[in-house]
Amino acid sequence: MKQTYKTIDYEWLTRPTGDPFADAGGFAIEYLSQKFPEKDILELINYITKIYVEKWGGKLNAFFLNSKITQPAFKGPRKIEETVKYFEALLKESEPSEIGYCRITGREAKLFFGGRDNSIMTGSGTLINFHHFFQKGISLSKEALIRIHFVPFACQQLQGKISLMQSSNEALSKLFVKLTIERNLHEIGVGLSEGVVKSDYNKPANAIFDFVDNALSRLVEFREGNTLPSITLYHFTNFGASPEIQLYQLPAKVFFFYRTCLQPRFKDDWQKFVRSHYYDKPHKGAKYNLQSEKFELIKSKETEVIDIEDYKQWFNRVLNKLLIDENIRPEILRWSRKYPFNFEIVSIYQQNIIGMKKETIIKIKELAAFLVREEDADKIKKRIKALDGAKNASALRRFILKDVVAANYVAMNKNPIVTVDEYVNYLFPDGSYWAEIRDILLIAIYQELHVRDLISEELKVELESEVEEVIND
Repeated sequence: MKQTYKTIDYEWLTRPTGDPFADAGGFAIEYLSQKFPEKDILELINYITKIYVEKWGGKLNAFFLNSKITQPAFKGPRKIEETVKYFEALLKESEPSEIGYCRITGREAKLFFGGRDNSIMTGSGTLINFHHFFQKGISLSKEALIRIHFVPFACQQLQGKISLMQSSNEALSKLFVKLTIERNLHEIGVGLSEGVVKSDYNKPANAIFDFVDNALSRLVEFREGNTLPSITLYHFTNFGASPEIQLYQLPAKVFFFYRTCLQPRFKDDWQKFVRSHYYDKPHKGAKYNLQSEKFELIKSKETEVIDIEDYKQWFNRVLNKLLIDENIRPEILRWSRKYPFNFEIVSIYQQNIIGMKKETIIKIKELAAFLVREEDADKIKKRIKALDGAKNASALRRFILKDVVAANYVAMNKNPIVTVDEYVNYLFPDGSYWAEIRDILLIAIYQELHVRDLISEELKVELESEVEEVIND
C-alpha cells in the first residue's frame, strides 16, 4: 500500500486490536494492500466502495443504517462519490473531531463520531444513551472507522444474517478473512457476485467445524503443534429497528478433541459416528448407510439417496452439542450398542472435555474386560441388562459389589479387582455423577464385545425408536 497520507498511522490500519469487527476490516485491508500494492488507502476505499455499490447493489443494510451507501436518496455513482468524499475528509481531518482515546485502538488521537451509519453494533446519534456522557456516537480514530468500512468484504451470509469468524489465534482469524475475500473476488470475476458471499452452510455449528477442517488442512501448526485456539462466530445484523448479535464459541478444549478425532487412527470411526447424526425434518426417517456414506429415505416404491453435499446442510446433533457444551455421552452409548468405536476417543473426550480422571477410565476398562471374560451370551446379556437397569447411585454400587467385587472373590483371583481407594477415589469420588460411570462402563463393555467379535444379534439392543425420539426433540 502506498503511504500517501501523513495524517494516517498506517500500522493501526492493520494491527490487531481485539475488536472482532475492526480486526476483520484490518485483515481485509492487509490482504487487499498486498494484492494491490500500487493503491493508497483512499484508492482501496474507492475500490471496495465500487464493489459494494456496482456489484452488490449497495446491499449493506445488515452492517450500516442510513450510510452513504445504503441511503435511499442517493443513486448509483453518488453513493460512491459521497462515501469517498467522507473518507477523504477523515484523511484530511476536516470532519468534526476531538482529542481523546479511541474506543477500539486505545491510542490518543483525533476522534470522530461513529454511529450505526459507519460502525457496527454501536448505537447511533439518535440513541445517545448507548454511549458514555451522552455522546452522539462512539468515539473512534479515523483508522478504526476506515477499517470498519472493509468489514462487509470479510463476512459471510449465514441463515439470513451476517457471520464473522474470529479466533484467539491471529492466523486463524486471518484465514477466515482470506478465504472469504478469495470467494468474493472469484464470484466477482465470474460475474456471480450479488452481495455478501454466502456460507456453504446454513447451521452455525456446521460452519464452524468446517472452518476447523479447513484450518487443519491448510495450517500445519494447528494440525501437529501445541497451538490450541478458541474460535468465536459472531452472528449478527445491524439492520433497522432490531439489531442483534449472537455468539457461538468453540473452546480450545473442543478444538483439541476434534483435532484429535481427525487423526488417521480415529478418523474413520469418528466420521461414521458424526455423519450418522445428521437430521432433517423434511427427510425424517432417513437412515445413514455406513458403506455408501449416504443417507437413504425409503418411500412408497423407491429409495431417495442423499449425498454429503446435501445432508451436510442438515442439523447435526453431535457437532451442535460439542459447540454448546452438552455431553455427547448418550450418543456414543447408543452408537456403541451396535457399532465399533475406538474407546480411546471416549477416553480423550472424558478426560479433556468432561474432566474425568485418567485412573477412573483405566479402572472402567478393567471392569468391562472382567464383565465379558466369559464368552457366554446369556451371562453377558444379563450383566448388561442389570447395569442398564441401574437407575440410581445405590443400584450401580450394588451392581459393582455383586457382579464385580463378589464375582472376583468367588473366582478366587489373587488380586482384588476394585480396592477401597479405587472405589472411593475413582469410581465414586465426591462430586461425581453416578450415571456417567454407568454409561462409560456400558460403552467400554460394548467395545470389548466388538473387539472380541462377541456381538451377536441377540446381544444388540435395538434403540431405533429412542434415537429418533431424541433427535426429533
